[in-house]
Amino acid sequence: MNFIQPWILLALPLVAVPILIHLVNQRRFQTVPWAAMMFLLQASRMSSGYTKLRQWLILLMRALAVACLVFFTSRPLASGLIGLLGSRSSEVALVLLDRSPSMQETRTGTGMTKLQSAVTQLSSTLKTLGVQRVVVFDSARDKPFEFESPAAMVSDPSLVANGITSDVPGMLERALTYVKNNRFGNVNVWICSDMRESDWRSRDGRWAADREGFIGLPQEVRFQVLDLGAASNENRSIRILSAKRVQGTQGVELSLSFKIERTLGVTVPIAMQIPVEVEVGGARSVLNVDLQSESAEVNDYRIALSSENEDASLDKGWGLVRIPGDTNSADNSSYFVYEKPPSRRTVIVSDNPRVIEAIELCTNISPEQAIECETETVASSQLDSIDWNTVALVVWHEQLPEGRSLDLLTQFIAAGGQVLLFPPETPNDTHALGVQWMGWKTLEANQKSGPETSEADATLARVQQWRNDSELLGNTLNGAPLPVGQLGIKRICSLEAEGTVLAAMTEDLPLLMRVDASGSTKNGVYVCTTTPSLRDSTFAADGIVMYIAIQRVLAAGSARIGSIRMATVGQPAALLFENAIQAAGDANVLSNQFSQHPGVYQSDELLIAQNRLGDEDSGKLVSAEVLSNLFGTLDWSRIEVGASARSLVQEIWRWFVIVMLIAMVLEAILCMPKHRRSPLANASNL
Repeated sequence: MNFIQPWILLALPLVAVPILIHLVNQRRFQTVPWAAMMFLLQASRMSSGYTKLRQWLILLMRALAVACLVFFTSRPLASGLIGLLGSRSSEVALVLLDRSPSMQETRTGTGMTKLQSAVTQLSSTLKTLGVQRVVVFDSARDKPFEFESPAAMVSDPSLVANGITSDVPGMLERALTYVKNNRFGNVNVWICSDMRESDWRSRDGRWAADREGFIGLPQEVRFQVLDLGAASNENRSIRILSAKRVQGTQGVELSLSFKIERTLGVTVPIAMQIPVEVEVGGARSVLNVDLQSESAEVNDYRIALSSENEDASLDKGWGLVRIPGDTNSADNSSYFVYEKPPSRRTVIVSDNPRVIEAIELCTNISPEQAIECETETVASSQLDSIDWNTVALVVWHEQLPEGRSLDLLTQFIAAGGQVLLFPPETPNDTHALGVQWMGWKTLEANQKSGPETSEADATLARVQQWRNDSELLGNTLNGAPLPVGQLGIKRICSLEAEGTVLAAMTEDLPLLMRVDASGSTKNGVYVCTTTPSLRDSTFAADGIVMYIAIQRVLAAGSARIGSIRMATVGQPAALLFENAIQAAGDANVLSNQFSQHPGVYQSDELLIAQNRLGDEDSGKLVSAEVLSNLFGTLDWSRIEVGASARSLVQEIWRWFVIVMLIAMVLEAILCMPKHRRSPLANASNL
């Protein structure tokens, strides 16, 4: 039990007042021996036990009434959340609000979503605690939103759900800056979330910085994590994996790949058939998908766009896939756009093209009949003559770019282009795009040869580790891993760079990595520390890995070419939606919030399909152990929020008033004089 006005408890010693009065009254009378009273005293001893008990009960009722008066004046709270706020309170509450798609799940037994339940209960709780002002942080806005009272949160349209995956460490970072820039006493930070790993990002390096920042504050900070992650019902979701316009045997066709996932809650998974509605160009069709376990995937589902007898084909369009409604309407639809595939154009900049001629071969071989590929080799001095809007990939095999060349490449990367860097034969000390070459190093064999290994292959170093979940070296569609471990490396060029290592010879010798150039972890700068030349590696001889990796980079780069975009909510620049109109999606979304919600949008000639992040469908939650590690020594507590819309804490002063009244009534009854029979009644009995 906690108190809103705990200082009033200092009056508890007043409980001793009735006891003192009782003791004082006992000392008011003096005892005078009198022989005639001896017989009366002997008669009264027969009832002295009851009299003493009644006196103690009267004393207890009086003390209880005083204690209840003190307690109800201090406004006690009760909620089963022992130690929720201790004895501290704050006039300002900082709220980190998760508005991601998973928070739109409807809670069992209510018509409210997780987000609505969180806002309603938190508003009631903050009002009970006497909070005067609320400052809300979310991932849709860079600046916090302030409310003059907790009640204003419930009906405010800015706190509705959106399609952006939350960034809890990012919100904590902004809350820390806000506290530093404003003078507060005690600070209470409320984090409202359904505990999805995709929102909490427990492996993000910013957690350590946030934790140290709050520890270093001069004022006390307490965190309350409102956990809405409990799921009791099964929820299903659908997500588009790819949508391509292809040339089929019967004419132009649309090839769709999508995935259905479900979170089971407390139910046991059972096999079922899910009807998937596919809408393309106003035409609808239904495909029944068997869902045996937690997920099902459909690849290359074909829909005819035109036949050979038609004069024109549908070169560009949009559509969606939809499953029947369930507990969360935010993940029942997924949108796509398609068009005639643009040419995948590669520009190779090399001072010795023969060294990387295998790369040119990989970029010229199209993975599909409908996709055209072309490659152009130029010198760094010719970059100004290139039409960068048509380029998907730049392969750089020279000294690292400087001056005008670096500016052009930086703009190309910022626009979504891909760059693949190979080391030159004699690297200089230039530092560009987050990379600096340090010098070549010959490798020795690091793996025993097998019976089928030739004498030449036995002297080659082998790749020891690689990420099969990465963009370049990930498993194939059927789940088979790429044969990266079969690659033989003779020498590599060491480098200094910060980024994600995708393949490595040893822990300190990366072979392939994605560089975090310009402070971005989603840019398209990749570095290979060797070349496909036979003097350096077996990339060309074992060409399957190199070809697949090159084509994946080309596919990512070609996504920026043409008049369609497949985007994730929150990632593209809001400028794309300035003049956009909505073609599909939630009709209640305001035009200035198109970038925050899934749907199909048309901006001039550009057609954009925007969907939630794929991790939103996984259902993976942050464990109690991980949560404890994230907060470390910070003062925090975790509160599992029920489905009820009531406040998280309740004032119980009324119960103390009732107990006080009962105590006063009992005290009055006990003080009533004992009924005595009249002398006339005694005489009549004679």
